[in-house]
Amino acid sequence: MVSYLFVAGARPASLDDVAPIGPGGWVRLPAGEPGLRATRAVVTPGLAGVCAPAAASASELAALGAALAEAEEAAGLAIGQVPVIPVVETAAGLLAAAELARAPRVARLLLGEAALVRELRLTPGPDERELLWPRSMVVAASAAARIGAPLADICPDRDRFAESCAGLARLGFGGRICADDHQLKLAAEIFACA
Repeated sequence: MVSYLFVAGARPASLDDVAPIGPGGWVRLPAGEPGLRATRAVVTPGLAGVCAPAAASASELAALGAALAEAEEAAGLAIGQVPVIPVVETAAGLLAAAELARAPRVARLLLGEAALVRELRLTPGPDERELLWPRSMVVAASAAARIGAPLADICPDRDRFAESCAGLARLGFGGRICADDHQLKLAAEIFACA
């Protein structure tokens, strides 16, 4: 299954109007050293940007930035052209959200709630209030760094997708990862009104 990043303001009519997470769109790199090595393979003229999973420090993003610069040069692209979306999905990453948001190349943050919930040993209830603090942290970090509003991960409960998007939009999120055309259209309507 291919997932799609929806960012408020895009107002897509279909999946063709949104960058997929994969070749030619946004690529989620492997964590750590494998991700640094993968930059040479993924940096091409059609790349929208990269997602850096389990980001926990600005120094990690600086190393990624250096690898991207080498890959951009090798691909004949301008240095600094490829933006980065750090995925905040660990306790360390959450506590470093402000630092991550201010790092070079960072366009916005993505809150990886599934992994974060496991690490923090949370059991979100129907109102998801257990996630208010992590969500508020990435919203505040993004606003303080003057980058785009953060993105949310895929909603595992398809029946609650619209309600979840509406809550995130009220909280200050600017979009989310969508799994299909139906979710994409709902997200476009909800986040366009935020």
